[in-house]
Amino acid sequence: MDKADNVIRYTKVATVIFLVLVVVADVFGFSITNYITRVWADREDTFALITLSTVYYLGTVGAYVVLIAFYKLLNNMSKDIVFDKANTKLMKIIAIALALMGVDCMVGTIAWFGTIYVGIICFFMMLVLFCVRAVFEKAIEMKSELDLTI
Repeated sequence: MDKADNVIRYTKVATVIFLVLVVVADVFGFSITNYITRVWADREDTFALITLSTVYYLGTVGAYVVLIAFYKLLNNMSKDIVFDKANTKLMKIIAIALALMGVDCMVGTIAWFGTIYVGIICFFMMLVLFCVRAVFEKAIEMKSELDLTI
């Protein structure tokens, strides 16, 4: 077993741990958003609580999509399926989920400006992933051209 296989295995374990954390976050979501609304946002109104709760739960839906697609991507890589259209499709799904989570967080600024930071991180991660996806697509194209010349 080489170093890359170990990295993939540990990353899959970490992904499962993050998935469990998102489930726990969903279970305690209302308490968390209530705390964020009252303490961090320093708001007492129902509108802020409902807005931040909605943003929070929509964000966790996006987190499920990202983590499940990422796990599938890692699973493909552990099977030595790397430069493949299925992986670029998974990357596209992750990037779109990140974009929607970013928009979700930007909407959350209506109730609390602090959500803008998570939104910016989502947009940045989306841009990085689109760049990696473009590299993968180019590698797939080059690989298919190379296969035709042999």
